[in-house]
Amino acid sequence: MVKVFTIKEAVPVSSYGFERSQLARQEIFKSLEVEQELILTNLENFVPNFVETLENLGFENFHHVIYDQSDLARQKPSVEKEFVEELNGVVRVESTNEGYVGLIRYQDGSVECYTSQLLYRYSHQEQLFTLYDSKGELLRGDVSENYHSYQNLRSGETYTQWQLVSLYLANNSTVEDRFIIDMVNEYPLQLRKFFQNTGRTLFAYTHYNILDPQMKFVLQNWCQNLVASPVLEERLESNLVRFLPPIYVKEGIEKEYTSVTDWCIVGNMTFLKRCEWAIEVFRELPDSKLTIYGNLPVDYTEDDLPDNVQFKGFVENVPYENHEGYISCSMSECFANAAVEASSFGLVCLLSDVDLAHKFYASKCENTRVFRTPKELKSILLDYRKGGCFKSSRFYSCYTKDAVLELYRYLILVL
Repeated sequence: MVKVFTIKEAVPVSSYGFERSQLARQEIFKSLEVEQELILTNLENFVPNFVETLENLGFENFHHVIYDQSDLARQKPSVEKEFVEELNGVVRVESTNEGYVGLIRYQDGSVECYTSQLLYRYSHQEQLFTLYDSKGELLRGDVSENYHSYQNLRSGETYTQWQLVSLYLANNSTVEDRFIIDMVNEYPLQLRKFFQNTGRTLFAYTHYNILDPQMKFVLQNWCQNLVASPVLEERLESNLVRFLPPIYVKEGIEKEYTSVTDWCIVGNMTFLKRCEWAIEVFRELPDSKLTIYGNLPVDYTEDDLPDNVQFKGFVENVPYENHEGYISCSMSECFANAAVEASSFGLVCLLSDVDLAHKFYASKCENTRVFRTPKELKSILLDYRKGGCFKSSRFYSCYTKDAVLELYRYLILVL
């Protein structure tokens, strides 16, 4: 029976972007009755308990190639908070689900993580990571470079984080299995050699517009290339890339509004999202309301927001049903997960006039309008406020669950 492995860097801390897609894939493969496992490496995000964090986000079957080498990694947290009173230089204590000590952050930037006892210590000044098991020190890692180097203090063997991934896959998978990695452009050499030398098939899934010159993207010929846009498949032809939707919608509803004044914007607000456009436009439109789900753009705090703009932060499930419209000001979108989700909840979608997804959805749905500048955005918002008959966006219909399941069945399990 074929099994699917998703390779991922770092423990996720929210279910936006890649994580939203990976959770959707988890449900897709469950529907196809295909076993799957999330393989994690790297130390980018320190969390109180990586098992609880992943389970809270909805991930069900996962293995961390570094943490899971310790027999302490999966033990239930049990260190009481009184323990911290004896420590010096503590800045913050982050608790587990049941209130036990999970993560301790120190003034010098160091971090300690506990389950039933100390699981690992990260020394910021030395750029040194130490993993413990019930017998004491187990791994010591130099994490000063992009490729970390970990030495097993018992066996004396040294591996990079990507060699640890390869070792795990060599021992726990077969050549019939399927492997997916969500990457931007750089593929670690150790990982590439593993797939080339063992005859396993890697599906490299890119969620960005690889035709954008700024991406400097190079298609790999040693793996299967998946993209998150049907436009890319059309422009590059299917012998080079294949389109696979990163998410699906179970069902959709369509609505009509006499006016649209309650809007939302969703995502990780990097400079590419241009969330500040929306904030400043709504500052000039006090009779309309905007709610931000995710984070705030750089140089903005909650105190900087006008009264009609609310900040909700990252939430497990965005309550699209509480709003009438969805806005995206992005410089570029390949698939635009949040826009598809908003469309399925019967929201009017107002999108920046950019490749790839926004232009594509506007071409498929006459109820979806686009804008090029903040001035155009303001003008359209005024139109929606005046009153009339406004129908919700319907482009979600391209990605119903049944249609997406068949694409996954064919591309991942048949080809």
